[in-house]
Amino acid sequence: MENSVLPFQFEPERAETSRGYEREEEEEYEDELSNGQSGEEERLGHSSWCLCSNCTAMATSKESVCCKELDFISAAVHSLPCVTAHPSFYAVCLNPDVLWAALVSLHDRRSSGLPARTQVSNRSYRYAAYRQFTWWMHGWLGKRVRRVIPACAVNHIRLAYPENSGTYTGYCHIESEVEQAWMDF
Repeated sequence: MENSVLPFQFEPERAETSRGYEREEEEEYEDELSNGQSGEEERLGHSSWCLCSNCTAMATSKESVCCKELDFISAAVHSLPCVTAHPSFYAVCLNPDVLWAALVSLHDRRSSGLPARTQVSNRSYRYAAYRQFTWWMHGWLGKRVRRVIPACAVNHIRLAYPENSGTYTGYCHIESEVEQAWMDF
């Protein structure tokens, strides 16, 4: 038995502090979102809160956030006027081939069928684009961890993949709403 392989011998061990770090990161993100947002009504119906000139009025105050208000995005885009001006924004979030690959990857993980490429709806492409943006800016967050996407990025994604009715779902914090968006292909 001296040379035998033991089960789980090569499995990585989870760091003791990883969950604590995620909670701290979540709290920092929430603090950053709340900075500069005094009252909910103050951001609704207009986009005067926008600092990059690419945001539009959003349905909720939580969604009414500019990329320039979030330090981690400002640091990632350096001196560019907006996150949407970053060369990687198109490549990662708007390129239909990349979004198709993301949808294939998501479907493969869930073992569900994917419609033919020509039958994928704009809603599905928007879903993939929102996921891509989050992965690009935050990395993998884990299950049930949500991040608001800046209004400027949402606006560009909606312009690239519009909804015929002009009605959009918006930010979903509840898991069932996200699952419904995922299943609507």
